[in-house]
Amino acid sequence: MRLTLFPGRGYDGVTGEVMAVNSTIVYRTWSDLEAQLIKGILELYGIPVSLSTSISHTLYPFTLDGLGETRILVPREAEHEAQDIIAGHQSRNGWIDA
Repeated sequence: MRLTLFPGRGYDGVTGEVMAVNSTIVYRTWSDLEAQLIKGILELYGIPVSLSTSISHTLYPFTLDGLGETRILVPREAEHEAQDIIAGHQSRNGWIDA
């Protein structure tokens, strides 16, 4: 079980206090740009998103043996909706389209 801090925001977009909730990884990428794009897309649908990496991409702007991987986490109850949204924004070649 993974606990992640998310802003206390429901699907109505109202921001409240920060709370720890069970989260799950819905996507993995080695591109900061792709991670930010997916984060923005999911947040437009009202799903809180947290990005997790093993290293700071600001300090180490490269990938090496998976160290640059960014994991996109959402609350467990939004997992299926987030995966459906991501799938709906993927082109045939697997790239994410806004």
